[in-house]
Amino acid sequence: MKCACDNLELWKYQLAELAKRSTSIKRRKAFTLVELLVVIAVIALLMSILMPALQRVRKMAKATICRSNVRQWGLIFKLYGEDHDAKLPQSVAGGSLNAQEAYWIVGTLPYYKAKDIRICPSTKVVREPEDWSHGSTFACWGPFKSGGTSDWYADFDTGSYGINDWCATPPSDRSTYWTFPTENAWQTQLVKGADRIPLFGDCVFVDGFPLDDNAPLLNEPPLYDGWRMGIHGTWNNFGMRMFCLPRHEGAVNLVFLDGSVRAVPLRALWKLKWHKNFDINGYWTTSRAAWPKWMLKFGDEY
Repeated sequence: MKCACDNLELWKYQLAELAKRSTSIKRRKAFTLVELLVVIAVIALLMSILMPALQRVRKMAKATICRSNVRQWGLIFKLYGEDHDAKLPQSVAGGSLNAQEAYWIVGTLPYYKAKDIRICPSTKVVREPEDWSHGSTFACWGPFKSGGTSDWYADFDTGSYGINDWCATPPSDRSTYWTFPTENAWQTQLVKGADRIPLFGDCVFVDGFPLDDNAPLLNEPPLYDGWRMGIHGTWNNFGMRMFCLPRHEGAVNLVFLDGSVRAVPLRALWKLKWHKNFDINGYWTTSRAAWPKWMLKFGDEY
């Protein structure tokens, strides 16, 4: 009997020890409220550190895709030139071409299929079709109301790139086109210094005629509101403003007449040879230039 009692006591002891261990394990697996709050705080801290970095990576990725789009446009214009004796789009009606056929948007249609290469991935469509609508830093121009094949805007649709309209080959019998002197137009892709001549890129409208005395906007362009005609400048009035927008960290992506692509800081835009007589040593390239505050943080070299 003594042995049985001893064994019984031993079993009781072992069961008690197992119960203690089980309770200890369960306690170790559970989190206290304080521990849970600490974990949440650490996760929040890591997110606050990582999110800006992730946003920068996303912006860089979009800028890279944008440069790829713009590079494709350089190839499209090259293909156009191969079929038209190295000429640039006519821009205005004349000869055998009507206004739409002469303009870059319709003139280049045979050389690409996907219209999404008209849109920078950093931008989006923010409005319903209108008769006239500019874009903004992150808003596309258009879409435009369509009135049929005879409508000037019928094939414009929407986009966020535009052409330097000095890169055009107007009819030889015209001294002006779109009210500007034909003698300033480049007319051909085979010119000296083509790597400094902007052809196409980020823009708030389908085109622009930049002049060396064009002042930038006093205030930073709106992000999504869109530029209304006559408020912030138009293609023929302060045309440089059409391209001067901080879409890619204070720069815009441009393809040049030689096919090269670069991200150009906004204050360097005035150093490019937009037309034949564009003064690259004008006021806005000197130390006297009174840049608006929103542009002071951007570079002037590219």
